[in-house]
Amino acid sequence: MSAVPERVRGLHGQVVDDLGMAIASGLLPPAEQIVPEEVGERLGVSRTVVREALRVLESKGMVIARPKSGTRVLPETSWDVLDKEVITWRVHGKGRDAQLAELLDLRTIIEPHAARRCCENADPELIASLFNICAQMEQAVAAGDHEAFTRADVAFHTTIIANAGSLILTRLNGAIEAVLRARESLQLMPDHVDSAAAEAHRRIVEAIRNANGEAAEQASRELVQVAAYEIAQRLKIT
Repeated sequence: MSAVPERVRGLHGQVVDDLGMAIASGLLPPAEQIVPEEVGERLGVSRTVVREALRVLESKGMVIARPKSGTRVLPETSWDVLDKEVITWRVHGKGRDAQLAELLDLRTIIEPHAARRCCENADPELIASLFNICAQMEQAVAAGDHEAFTRADVAFHTTIIANAGSLILTRLNGAIEAVLRARESLQLMPDHVDSAAAEAHRRIVEAIRNANGEAAEQASRELVQVAAYEIAQRLKIT
């Protein structure tokens, strides 16, 4: 049932992914009891593997284990909605559109601020790294390679956030990565990778190189707005 087969990480990972997706999709609704023996039989794994997977889901706020009532599914309000895996399950579940809207709001709030803050912390090595990522984007555009573009896109935005000088912002990197990867897995990227996207990223780096916080923030905000528009347009036809 996993929505993301390329993320297979052995039996334990498969069970976590299967149950997480089942909960996010509503197949396992709130208050539903999860019986390890039944899950193990269905997936062909031991009860020990299932219990380990349930402990992972409990740490994400998706289930709770009680001595007398067993393990039961918790409502969405209890989930760790900034967890990278939870985000992935939600965007492939019944609340896809709402989840994407929330994540785009997060990007709008976080990324322009991080770009401005990055201007205060940038050194030649960081700037060279960001320009190198831009070059990777341009190569992906030339090759029409969506996957390579997404890898570079993730590296670009997480690098900026990681260098914004804030541990709190850095903790949000997983959420930002998840929404960027979701565009590709949900086929919400434009049919053809546009060179304008690579150019927009390069403008952010140039502003950071010039220590122009206002320009970096504005360029980042415009980039996120374009991404939001493109996703909205694709959602109309999916």
